[in-house]
Amino acid sequence: MPQYFGKLQTTEQPWSTIGPVQSIDKTDRTIHFNCTNATIKISVLAPNLIRVRRSPTGEFTTRSHSVTLPDEEWQIVPFEVRETAEKIEIETAQITISVKRDRTSIECFDKSGKPFASDCDRALGWRTGATAAWKRIETDEHFYGFGQRTGLLDKLSEVKTNWTTDALDYNSQTDEMYQAIAFYIALNPDRAYGIFFNTTFWSQFDIGAETPGVLRMETRDTELDYYIIYGPELAQILATYTQLTGRMPIPPKGALGYHQCRWSYESEDVVRQLAKEFRDRAIPCDVIHLDIDYMRGYRVFTWIPQRFPDPAKLIADLKAAGFKVVTIVDPGVKYEPEAGYEIFDRGVENDYFVRTADGKLFHGYVWPDKAVFPDFMRPDVRQWWGELHKSLTDIGIAGIWNDMNEPAIAERPFGDGGEHIWFPLDAPQGPDDDRTNHAETHNLYGLMMAKACAEGLQKLRGDRSFVLTRSGFAGVQRYSSVWMGDNQSLWDHLEMSLPMLCNMGLSGVAFVGCDIGGFAGNATAELFARWMQVGMLYPLMRGHSAMSTAQHEPWVFGDRTEQICREYINLRYQLLPYIYTLFWEAAMTGTPILRPLLYHFSGDRTTYHLYDQVLLGPSLMAAPVYRPGVEHRAVYLPEGTWFDWWTGECYHGPMHILADAPLERMPLYVRGGGIIAIGPVRQFVGEEPLDSLKMRIWPGSGEWTLYEDDGHSFEREKGVWAATNYKVYLEGEKIIVEIAAREGEFAICDREITVEVVGIGEQQFTDDGTGKRLIF
Repeated sequence: MPQYFGKLQTTEQPWSTIGPVQSIDKTDRTIHFNCTNATIKISVLAPNLIRVRRSPTGEFTTRSHSVTLPDEEWQIVPFEVRETAEKIEIETAQITISVKRDRTSIECFDKSGKPFASDCDRALGWRTGATAAWKRIETDEHFYGFGQRTGLLDKLSEVKTNWTTDALDYNSQTDEMYQAIAFYIALNPDRAYGIFFNTTFWSQFDIGAETPGVLRMETRDTELDYYIIYGPELAQILATYTQLTGRMPIPPKGALGYHQCRWSYESEDVVRQLAKEFRDRAIPCDVIHLDIDYMRGYRVFTWIPQRFPDPAKLIADLKAAGFKVVTIVDPGVKYEPEAGYEIFDRGVENDYFVRTADGKLFHGYVWPDKAVFPDFMRPDVRQWWGELHKSLTDIGIAGIWNDMNEPAIAERPFGDGGEHIWFPLDAPQGPDDDRTNHAETHNLYGLMMAKACAEGLQKLRGDRSFVLTRSGFAGVQRYSSVWMGDNQSLWDHLEMSLPMLCNMGLSGVAFVGCDIGGFAGNATAELFARWMQVGMLYPLMRGHSAMSTAQHEPWVFGDRTEQICREYINLRYQLLPYIYTLFWEAAMTGTPILRPLLYHFSGDRTTYHLYDQVLLGPSLMAAPVYRPGVEHRAVYLPEGTWFDWWTGECYHGPMHILADAPLERMPLYVRGGGIIAIGPVRQFVGEEPLDSLKMRIWPGSGEWTLYEDDGHSFEREKGVWAATNYKVYLEGEKIIVEIAAREGEFAICDREITVEVVGIGEQQFTDDGTGKRLIF
């Protein structure tokens, strides 16, 4: 290590490495490798999925808080084991795993013999407080995912640490973030694979930063545990990964509309005026968020009567106007003994709060000053916390925004300076029969709070609920949407939002968004207009701003900006039939909603670093403007036919073009054969029945399925849904559109369907659910 000024050199502790294979044992899904100083297990869970575990003692821990599907719940798949003097080979229908006997290193090969996810010469190692594995980075290999990350899209030559942190004032160089998702996808032009590092302890990936060509994954656990998922398509990797860690539920359809938030809309009068402005100005909005100032002294599950004298009536009136209300909830419970604060009293009485190793009640400082914190690792605490939401749901609250749950804690009252802290790493957590400590569960705190919230709302409300969280871990998609925390009103934060959200989608978390306009600081009119255009693409479309900043509502920047905001929010609502179907696909298969171009064009090297163009679903591509004063920008069109959304002009990729992008226009393009459902503009979801629908189809060959249900209930889980497949293709000089008979039990009233083949013509018919064949 080089000598840096003011920093003394340190001697790195050497790694112990695994010895040769002595023998193997085989079961119906697992091969045990008995080595001289450790045991390795390789479990075949699917033809493209293996699990690798190493234990120095030969004992493997079973953890109740594991986020992965248990091995025994995977269907047994056939595989063949072959032994030679040099190696042991395991072959499935899709991959071959070769384990060298002399140093117990693992190499993986696809059916054509191309290597992937292979160990370096030093394969596995351990030393005091750490366990690690080293993987070879193949030529022309690129790395994506890693959960919530700043910077650009490809993470080659970077270091990524997994430790949930209140990443206030983050920038492109920030490492630890609010989310900790230790999953990545490695992509070559002809193959791809994913690795999920199955550890809840502090962990880190070094993607060739220290040693080019070498990826190191390290954890402070004593056991090494990871999954290898082969593609070769990215869609297959994510389908398997989300089968492993879980998939998102379909949210209420209103949650896909526009959300308005601020820290804070501090009174009932302010909230009523906000709602009136949206409706008077004909700017669609579905959700209003209430930040911490609705509470009495920041006590969770309370209202301050001076500013919100009748919250039930307020919420009922807002519901009548088409608004849903989401309230923030933090984990910190005000320390207030003998003061009649039932949440604190009940928690202490039942010993629900985190304690230190010597049994003292842990406390830190958050919004209500001195506070204590529920131990969400305990099922009984999660149940209690979930039930506490009844005071909110009983008056009509439709969703919960979980914040400060990394956990974010200060050592002294806010405003007095001091350091950010978390629970002592030796603080015991979890139930008595599965007790662990905070070193193991820190990364799970936000996930388990979101789980408590989601499960509580499901029991308390008859309909689907909206859940939002700042912190989380792998599998967070099962319980909650995620926003990227406290961003800033800066052009580079607008730019950075696209790769951040795309990498979240490539990490299995599809329902994501960034604060439109930036949370901290003051947006200019131009920045806000450009951000609203980009925000139209975010799966979660929410405007939010901080206390002490200027107001950031769509109308405060002047008429021109207001009209741009109205136009793009209107476009969002017109696209909701298309977007809602993308959410259905994400729930069924783990497919991202917002996608980098490499997702569909993985053989095109030009897309590997292309972070500033995105696909909303398979068909609609955007090339946003993210610099001030820019009215033209370069756009890359991959192979195939592309059409300008605004003008209909046709291009044949691969090619670069210079797109016209005045302030009123974000460049948008549609793939040839693209099929996009367009609904009428509404001021909120469900304002009127969907009595007309336009299917815009661009010439070419393509297929797409429109998904529909009632948008709010759980009836879809009982088969009450509808799906209609559309297909377009060329037949000689004619364009044929085939519409399959509608499937499912959801009843749709007769409505007018307009099928437009862009640039060719339109046909209309009454949709009665029967199949159709249209000729253009």
